[in-house]
Formats: sequence, C-alpha cells, structure tokens
Amino acid sequence: MAKVSYSRIGFMLTCFLFPGLIGTFASFSIPAPVIDELHQQQALDAVLSAPTPAAQAAAITALRDAVDPDTALIVTNGTAPLPARVAAAEANMRLEVVAQARAAAYKIRLMVITMTILGALFGVAMLGPGKQP
Repeated sequence: MAKVSYSRIGFMLTCFLFPGLIGTFASFSIPAPVIDELHQQQALDAVLSAPTPAAQAAAITALRDAVDPDTALIVTNGTAPLPARVAAAEANMRLEVVAQARAAAYKIRLMVITMTILGALFGVAMLGPGKQP
C-alpha cells in the first residue's frame, strides 16, 4: 500500500487555493470604475450648482483634473447651453465607465484563469510520476 504524502497533498491544495486568493483580492478592484464615476459626477454637479459665474468658471477649469479629458472637452469646448453640455458629458462619462468596468473584469478573469492553470500545472509537475516498484 502506498504511503500518503501529506506534504504533497498540502502543496497541491496550495497550488489550487493560490489562484482563488488572487481572485478574491482582485475582486476588490472591481468597484474602482464606479468610484471613479462618483468622483466625476461630483465634479460635473459642481459646475451646475456653482453659486456665482466665477465659481462656475473655476469648476469648469477644475474639470480637466477631475474627469476624463474628452468628458472635460465636451463641457469646456461646447457651444450648447451649459446644462446640455454637462448632460452630454455625463452620458460620455458613463459610457467610458462601463468600458473601464468591462476591461477590468476581463483582466481579472484572465488573471484568475491563468493563475489557476499555472498552479495546477506546477502542482502536477511537482508531484511527478508515482513511485515505481
């Protein structure tokens, strides 16, 4: 009867659990695009809720650092009324956030799948062939 190697069993478990832990920690980056959207929305709301024209001009200038460049350009370079430009910028921002979220989810899935396969291959390679009599 073959002797059970607890160190090999532990090693194999580690090879399979490691990708799961990576996936768990990677899942914390999933909300990043949504948080980015919240900050951008606050900056766009500040433009519309500015109490004075000077404050509104300052909020528009601050958009360059607070939102994506193309979203800022919609507000700063547009000729439509300001509420329409901000609404167009919000729509553009939401499209970009969805694209960022999809890209992040794809990268996370790819990383977890790759690490799972590599961990399994490494574990099988470390176990090696069975003992020959």
